[in-house]
Amino acid sequence: MRRVPWRWPVLGLVVLAGVGLYFLDRAGAEAVTREGRALVNARRYPEAVAHFDRAIAIDPDYAPAYYGRGVAHFNQGDFAQAVADFGEAIRLDPSDARTRYQRGVAYTRTGQRDLALADLDEAIRLNPGYARAYQARGWVHARRGEDDQAKGDQQKAAELDPALQGAGGANQL
Repeated sequence: MRRVPWRWPVLGLVVLAGVGLYFLDRAGAEAVTREGRALVNARRYPEAVAHFDRAIAIDPDYAPAYYGRGVAHFNQGDFAQAVADFGEAIRLDPSDARTRYQRGVAYTRTGQRDLALADLDEAIRLNPGYARAYQARGWVHARRGEDDQAKGDQQKAAELDPALQGAGGANQL
């Protein structure tokens, strides 16, 4: 009878425990992020930031926590920190059009219109039906004096979402 070295079962348990902790960490980060979003919706931004900080401490690779913290910073007028948080969320999940849109809007608030335009272009590439991204991009084109592009984007936004007809540019999240 061949004996199984004691190390293999122990190693298997360690790997399983690590995988289990990952899923527990992700679940914990998701729960704390949900609480943070509720606080953002209640306009309790400093408390929301604390919740998102906690979610990030639990799982530093959880993009929605960075996104939420970016929204909270944006709504407090801290656009530079919002840009940084949206940037980290994009690094972790580059396929999220919503985060590209949000960072583009934050860039408009910091006066970085070229960077805003690049993010809004990418948001539209990722989601061609993203009406608010067209609306915000139209706003950026208008500020750059590119009236034809601005008009085209505003028309496309209104075509995709008639509620945006005549609405302001990058003023809403």
